[in-house]
Amino acid sequence: MKRSHTAEEKNKPQRLTERDVGLLEYLNGDWPPVQGIIKQRYSDFLVHEIAPDGSVVHINSLAPPGGGQCAKRWAHEVLQEVHDAAADEQEKSAARVSVSSRPENEGPRDYAPLAPYFDEQALASLPSLTKDGCVVTKPLESKTARTEVHQLIRTLSNGTLVSEAITVDGSPAISVKRASGRRGRDVRPDPTSEAQSAPPYIHFTLQKTNRDSQEAMQWLARSLRLGGPRGNASATNMLSVAGTKDRRAVTVQRVALRRGRKTLEDVWRMANHIDMPVGPRDGPRRSVLLAATTRAERGLRVADLRYADEPLNLGDLAGNQFTVTLRDVRWAGGDATADLAAELERRVAAVAANGYINYFGMQRFGTGAVPTHSIGIQILRGDYAKALDLLLAPHADDSDELTVREAKDAYAAGRYEDAYRLFPRSCVAERAVLEKIKSPGWQTADALGAFQNIPRTLRLMYVHAYQSYLWNKLVSERIRRHGARPVAGDMLSDGTVLDAASAATADLADIQMPMPGSDVQLDGWLAELYTELLAADNLTPSSLSSSRQPEYRLRGSYRHMIQRPTALSCTVVPYTDSDVPLCATDEEVLLDEMRTKHGQEPLVAPAAAAAPDASAGSALLALKLVFQLPPSAYATILLREVLRTDTSSHVHKQLTQSTSADAADAAA
Repeated sequence: MKRSHTAEEKNKPQRLTERDVGLLEYLNGDWPPVQGIIKQRYSDFLVHEIAPDGSVVHINSLAPPGGGQCAKRWAHEVLQEVHDAAADEQEKSAARVSVSSRPENEGPRDYAPLAPYFDEQALASLPSLTKDGCVVTKPLESKTARTEVHQLIRTLSNGTLVSEAITVDGSPAISVKRASGRRGRDVRPDPTSEAQSAPPYIHFTLQKTNRDSQEAMQWLARSLRLGGPRGNASATNMLSVAGTKDRRAVTVQRVALRRGRKTLEDVWRMANHIDMPVGPRDGPRRSVLLAATTRAERGLRVADLRYADEPLNLGDLAGNQFTVTLRDVRWAGGDATADLAAELERRVAAVAANGYINYFGMQRFGTGAVPTHSIGIQILRGDYAKALDLLLAPHADDSDELTVREAKDAYAAGRYEDAYRLFPRSCVAERAVLEKIKSPGWQTADALGAFQNIPRTLRLMYVHAYQSYLWNKLVSERIRRHGARPVAGDMLSDGTVLDAASAATADLADIQMPMPGSDVQLDGWLAELYTELLAADNLTPSSLSSSRQPEYRLRGSYRHMIQRPTALSCTVVPYTDSDVPLCATDEEVLLDEMRTKHGQEPLVAPAAAAAPDASAGSALLALKLVFQLPPSAYATILLREVLRTDTSSHVHKQLTQSTSADAADAAA
């Protein structure tokens, strides 16, 4: 008997595919499809911001800023633990003495890290040095050892002792005496003075793992108490970035804070939850030692702080560097006789030379049941009630996360307080709307007021997503009609419109395509297709520029049709264990250096451990790509050009699940 379909099934939203958002064409010929899993692990997709000067932003140190209490505790908790972990080593460098030979009565624990450099009597006298007293280290031939002694004296004594380089019997050494003044306060930085006189901004490096940019800013605002103990909706305005970054990835970027009276140490301590009273969702209090040897709370690491005179503005970057690992790379549809590794290298070389179509990637349109550009359509229509329903109402294809479904059911039932509580903090837009709706005095008819409570960058994302959808559709038709060559009517970066003669010598990478809006004029077939696309969504060209809310009026611009990556390289990596990381993050590299010193197991195994034995017959292949792109270019679209398979997140989630099932079957 033929199965009847319920109304719910008929209305069930389908998972978004590339074709749905205009990703229809390729640039580099007709290649057979290759299957590879994108973002099986977060560390398979690393993004590092490129500063305006061309330098790639990395985390350089996990240590706190110097000169404060956290730096002193770092020296005591972290360096002392390093010495203790190394006590059983048989050999030390020429500048050190084995900690295991230290007498038990060497002196107070605070000065224990100095044991390798002083004899027993000198070390014991450090805490009780008089104004005129002085102690001298053993001979220190190593410059590194002398530098460490100076740093330890400064931090362990809290500024009450000062050190000076001297020569004893022809050998370098260091003398230590009590600082002049009242307990040495004349040589310590005055925290109050620093808070008052330092530049108005603090810049720091943020590494985030599987966190949306807006979610990360809200977490920082809470951790830094920017809106007071309970926070407020505008607290994130005190933070600024040069550009937003992918969610399902590990990303590294600079962040600027309008600091008020906060110092570098304040920010480092609060961001790392050092002795901070925190809520149940923010993680536990932490020691300096834990901050040095374990991953950051909530996947957000703050490091490399400095004062600055200016904030960061959107666009204050040269682009991003991507390190992408595609796992379980194989011919789609089964085995083939062609050499896959050689084919991948050939394709990557072609993309490096020719580029790829500069489409807006799938992440522009969201991963939920309702694409972001569908909400953008309602905004351009002025139907904010419908926009709220698309955002908050239950849908058959909603997230697999149970709390999200429960939250939307609560919203549909009018239980707004419950819905607000149930939505995870990662649902920034949903929680912002509900925060307004559940407030006393909210009028049911004020859908616009509720929608406007969403952070501005997120609100604009919806209308820009629709603009991106239109651009993808127009570019696909341009490539379908004229192929990968400049033609008469194309526009160059400088605004020149090509004729037949100039098109013959033009570079395809210089061609721009219009982003629809009031300042952009479309002619010929472009104008016809543009009008047809708008009409399908019950819009007209004037809809993009006539919103009663000025921020939703799209003026339009131009975007390069083709993108060529720079510094593109590829490596084919064999592996056997899908759970083994094939690439380490900045945080992991630094943590493993510290953990090795502590005698602890590294978080990430050495790269050699990931390679299979030569005799292994079931090795998988991974393709590791490193490349740089300018702002607003999508790395996943480059991957699409190489693989020729769908880059939708749900497709790769299914591939990941399939690979895990295969591995489980093989192990059974």
